[in-house]
Formats: sequence, C-alpha cells, structure tokens
Amino acid sequence: MINKTNIVAYINFLYQKKYNRPAPEELLESWKGLNDNETAIHLTGLYNHWGLDRISSKKYEAEFLNKGQTGVKPIMPELPSTKDSKKPKTPSGHPNAPKQALPQPKSGNNGWAYFLVGLLILGGVGYYLWYLNETDIEAPLEVTATDSANLNVKVAKPEPKPIEASEPEQTEQDSKNARTINELFMAESVRSFDSIYQYFDPNMQRYWDINYPTYEELKARFEDIWSKTKNNENSNIRVNKIGNNTYDVYSTFSYFSLSDDKQKRLDNKVRFIFNNEGKIIQTYGL
Repeated sequence: MINKTNIVAYINFLYQKKYNRPAPEELLESWKGLNDNETAIHLTGLYNHWGLDRISSKKYEAEFLNKGQTGVKPIMPELPSTKDSKKPKTPSGHPNAPKQALPQPKSGNNGWAYFLVGLLILGGVGYYLWYLNETDIEAPLEVTATDSANLNVKVAKPEPKPIEASEPEQTEQDSKNARTINELFMAESVRSFDSIYQYFDPNMQRYWDINYPTYEELKARFEDIWSKTKNNENSNIRVNKIGNNTYDVYSTFSYFSLSDDKQKRLDNKVRFIFNNEGKIIQTYGL
C-alpha cells in the first residue's frame, strides 16, 4: 500500500517510468511531510494529470511494492583466526633473534686532543672581545627610541565583514507550495488547461504581462503557445524561497518550435507568489 512512509520513493519510481530519469530533488522534497490522507489525495490528483485510470495506477503500485520486497543479504567478511597469526619477526628475519652487541669505544690517551680544542676556544673568545672593542656599536644621533617618524605609520584596521542575511525558514506550507509548482509544470507538459487552472486563484493578480487575467484570457494564452510548440517540458527545477509565500523558480524549459522545426531550450527564472490558501496569485519572468 502506498502511504506516507514510501510515497517519496514511489514518486521517483513513477517519474523514472515516465521520463526515463530520476525525479528532481525539489519534486521529491515537496512530497515529504504528508500524512496518509494527504498522500492519497495528491496521488489521485497526479494520476488524473497523467491520464492513468484505476487499473493502470494499481498496476504501477503493485510493481513498485513487489520490487521493494526483494533484497540481498550482505556477506560479512570473517575476521582472521588468531591461531594462524604469525609472530612478528625481528629485522634479521628470524623470531627471537639475539641482539648483536654494540661495539664499545676504545679507550686511549686523548689528553692532547682536549688541550687543542680548549686552545681554539680561548682564541675565539679573545678575538670576539677585540672585535667588540674596535667596533662602534652606538646608534646614530638622528635615530632615537622615540623617533617621531614612527608616529606617522598607519596600522591598517581590519575591515568589518558584511553580515549576510540568513535564508528564510522553511515551513510545511513551503513544501506544499513547492509541490504545487512541480505539479503545475507536469500539467503544462500534458497540456491540460483545467488541471493547470486549478492551481491559480480565481482572482489572480498577474500572469506574466496580463494583469488580473480571466479564465478565458489564460486559456487563450496557453492554447496560443501550444499551437506554436510541442514537447514542452521543464527540467532541473529548483525552488528558492525569498519571502513569505514568495519563491524564485529556476528551470530549464525545452520545446520544439513548429515555426522553424528546431528543438530549443531556455534557462528560466520565474517568480511565484501564493496566497494563504496555497493558490498562485502572481507569476512572471525575472
């Protein structure tokens, strides 16, 4: 049974079935934190967007659940037996090899050597005293310990590091709004305007260059775009919260242009603003 504990993995499974690649992290993140009732409601809505009937959806669920039941028991390596361990060998290559006795220095009459070393030390000390007596080590008159030139030396003060603004706190409502944005992109890819319109507030304030658009104006705009393009898809979706119920969405929008028969791709940055009921009231490009 699909529930809150496995819904994220199931969404990734469905996305791979449809698009042959893993689901975006933002999409998976938006399905976290739901209870079982919310999971069932949103999953039914997703099936409707993708045109899956009850039999097909149950077949996908069964395939996912059966796939998750198989597993392989890991093989644990055995530790080597202490009976087979070998004693460390000495550098000679044989255990318990006797240490070789170090050669002892030979004793001898070293009196002359000590006498010559002492004589050299005394000669060095005498030369050093003579050098100090002949050398003027006093500082010049123009140099004093309180030289005023030192007063003009400016010590560089550390520049204060600018305080960076912290990122807005993420709430459960932010996760739901991010999920709505991803579901909106899915509805656009299957070109279902009624599925798209359910995410907009009926009293929407702005849709790109249209202020306070009506249902008819929005439908005409989407149908005009669809008449000029095909295979519309948003990928690499990233939702950044910038304020209360306000988000900047980065995505790669790819489509096939019917006017020149070319596949094209755009890097989009779009702002979405929601009301407190989770409906989109403004969306426009940045």
